[in-house]
Amino acid sequence: MLQLRGEAYFMKYFLVGRTRSNGTAFIRLPQGVIMYFLYADSSGRTKIKQSGHGLHDSLYITVGVIVHEKDWKSIANNISEMKREAISELDPREWELHASDIWNNREFFADRRRGLNQVKKLDMFSRTVNLARWSDITIVSVVMFKDKMKDRYRSPAVTEYSWMFVTERFEHFLAQKPEGTNNGLLFIDTSQKNPQEEIRKAVRKAIKDGGLWKGIDHVIEQPIFVESHMYNLIQLADMIAYVILKHYKGDPKFKEFFEMLKSKMYRVDGNLDGFGLKEFP
Repeated sequence: MLQLRGEAYFMKYFLVGRTRSNGTAFIRLPQGVIMYFLYADSSGRTKIKQSGHGLHDSLYITVGVIVHEKDWKSIANNISEMKREAISELDPREWELHASDIWNNREFFADRRRGLNQVKKLDMFSRTVNLARWSDITIVSVVMFKDKMKDRYRSPAVTEYSWMFVTERFEHFLAQKPEGTNNGLLFIDTSQKNPQEEIRKAVRKAIKDGGLWKGIDHVIEQPIFVESHMYNLIQLADMIAYVILKHYKGDPKFKEFFEMLKSKMYRVDGNLDGFGLKEFP
């Protein structure tokens, strides 16, 4: 088991940088260490409103995409190629898959030159979901029903519970792998609406308390916060989180995408609920 405790030790052995070939990032590992990476992003807002606010703001989704260290680069390259096919006139490093902006024609996607009508938007989601289906990844997802939390919890609980559940499920996944080949590292999007320190505390608390299955021994305590435009797999997590959000909001255009993604969600003895798809409360 790899024990990393403390920032100085962490920084001594790990180096994060940027490749020139595809705009994604790399990590240098201690010699002989075999790892899985979890790339995490979310969709929705963490704030719990005490008055009724409707389905449009009652959900918060967090998604982790788990990949083995030997596979991340090929998957990142495949995402770059998919982006190149989707917008052929641009280098895929010049833009990122950001689901909410795509669907709502915001920021980069507001430019009319993109020709982003509904057919093209759905095509982007279809390409992404199909890439996920055929990639060697495992998805863990957490669905927070904020309406059900407002009488019992404060807004910070959404952050704490979301990241606790993601960390627990990553640990459970790792614990099924051969010992010595099952250490795990979290990569988290820096553009999260939550302060990094809140997320860091939630991850550390989950590790300290041991989580639902009493013992988090394989997830490294220090998550790495990264800029999503440098990490294609963070962009993939963003797209998946948005698909799940739209499905739970009842948008029929995303139902098929959600059903397709279920085949990649983490299961234990065939069971999906509570493992690859955790609903709370």
